[in-house]
Amino acid sequence: MIASSARPTRGQRAALCGALGLCYPRLMRTSRVWLLACSLAACLPSQVPAREVNDVARDLNLATRFGRMDVAAEHTSEAHRQRFLESRASWGAELRVVDVELAQLHVPDSTSAEVIVDVSWVRMSEGLLRSTRIRQDWENPGGGWLLSAERRIGGDVGLLGEDVVVLRPEAGDAQFPTKVIR
Repeated sequence: MIASSARPTRGQRAALCGALGLCYPRLMRTSRVWLLACSLAACLPSQVPAREVNDVARDLNLATRFGRMDVAAEHTSEAHRQRFLESRASWGAELRVVDVELAQLHVPDSTSAEVIVDVSWVRMSEGLLRSTRIRQDWENPGGGWLLSAERRIGGDVGLLGEDVVVLRPEAGDAQFPTKVIR
């Protein structure tokens, strides 16, 4: 059989185009859907600030948990750094931090954030596990996230250097009094 050099008919072209998925209308429909999806994705708020503040807050709180105050102080603002170091002066000596957990993260914009941290700790002179919830305010002046303020919002008092009077019973004789029977 000799191949003809005649052009395919319109119906043959449409059938061939549909079989290969190269139809112009179908291609344009697909392109429009992808263009719309990409445009909508560009309008969504970026998760980068939330991820950044989460990483920095986790680094600071883990560094303080393990006594690395020099590393943690790098993530504090100049105005808050002295107060930060004073509030943690007793960590490791009078009290021991057992666990630190980031409980909540709120990032209203790319320059400020609020982090809620749960801290489990023990006084060295006691065996009682305590828990304190701290609110940390973070700011991003342009060079990275820095801790600008913190305060206790719940739980036990004494973690952040607050003055606490610890009442302890008087140490009496551990032995029973001796009775002499005559």
